[in-house]
Amino acid sequence: MTRHFWLRYGPWLALLIAAVAYYPRFDKLGGISLYSQAASCLWHQQPLQQGVLLFTGPPAFAFVMVPFIALSATAQTVVWYIISLACGVLSCVLSEKIALRLFPGPWSTRDITWLRVLGVLLSLKFILAVYENQAYDLLVFPFILLGTLALMDRREIAGGASLAIAAAMKVTPLIFLPYLIVRKRFLAAGIFVVVLIAASFMQDAFLTPQGTPHGYFVTWINDIALAGVLEKGATSPLPFWDGASIYNLSLRGTLARAVYQTDYQAYFLQILRGTQIVFIGLIGILILFSLRSKALVPVDVCLLIIAMLMLSPMSSRTHFVNLTLPYFLLVAAWMKDRHTKWLGGAVLLLSFAGCTGIPRDLVPKGFTEFMRDHNDILLGTLVLIVYLAVIIFRPWQWGVGQDVSSRDHQIPAKNAVSRT
Repeated sequence: MTRHFWLRYGPWLALLIAAVAYYPRFDKLGGISLYSQAASCLWHQQPLQQGVLLFTGPPAFAFVMVPFIALSATAQTVVWYIISLACGVLSCVLSEKIALRLFPGPWSTRDITWLRVLGVLLSLKFILAVYENQAYDLLVFPFILLGTLALMDRREIAGGASLAIAAAMKVTPLIFLPYLIVRKRFLAAGIFVVVLIAASFMQDAFLTPQGTPHGYFVTWINDIALAGVLEKGATSPLPFWDGASIYNLSLRGTLARAVYQTDYQAYFLQILRGTQIVFIGLIGILILFSLRSKALVPVDVCLLIIAMLMLSPMSSRTHFVNLTLPYFLLVAAWMKDRHTKWLGGAVLLLSFAGCTGIPRDLVPKGFTEFMRDHNDILLGTLVLIVYLAVIIFRPWQWGVGQDVSSRDHQIPAKNAVSRT
């Protein structure tokens, strides 16, 4: 009985102890105060970018944070910490569920334990980055995962709505709309549009910014979103994506640092657009090949997550918490692989080295600085595409790719776990 108790509740007790121990560090940060200020600015009908200059998120998220105005600073931090922890656990649970349902066959308790350990280990740096900045990426990520599960189950309305909510709060998940159209999931795409419009304008139905000709959402589109996508930093009140910042880990940030103070700096925009077109073409080709099977939706989602991070004008370290799904999925693929296991292991090791980093004591300081200057996290992310491509082109290695409901893949997994 004692052994059963520790096997069942031991990990949760360890998580609780770790959460309590980590809170003093979380309490020293101030991300939640920024969100509260944005919500207060919204509530008092002040223009967001004038009242809270550092807040660049969509007004829909600021509207969601309005209840925090009534809380004290301490209560805000505690509540936000609990929400962040819950979303972190939920993200790992949902990522594991998607991985187990994609790859059929028996999954023993030991196998699932290793999947959890390796999946969390690979994702931990980015999960902690969210906590360290009190960011809200973990609040958005579960909606992407729930949308993925809904699409696997052919629940078009739930899938489209969930992905739309993620897009309304973070924008970059907007990339799922053209994907749904390409996949011929037209009902999901239609629901996506309706829910996205409703969620994006919900604050404008109750509040009107004073001194501006447009509502909150239209003003945000003009000042922040379009300025970032069209590289018009001069027209934006806060060009946060501009420059050669080491904190911008997207393609834009990497290329900006590469050409900074060189002869190619004058051609930066042409280089950026050319690189983005090539990248979009690569992802597009892979997704077109994956259309041969309805079962490969989770693989498509992993590719779209990588595209979100690479194509965004600004991708900070917290945004990469979305790689939790690709990591869980690829660890599961590696564990079940019998033909290209060496390749999967190499991809995961390279990604771990790039994204998590090699301890400085093991490599020369110059190597560490070189990798940091050349965006080792970007390289660690892009290498994941290699193994995802193998799954797309050789799905028979794992017994996936048949046009059957994802529920059919769930049955053997559950039975195998229960037999152990």
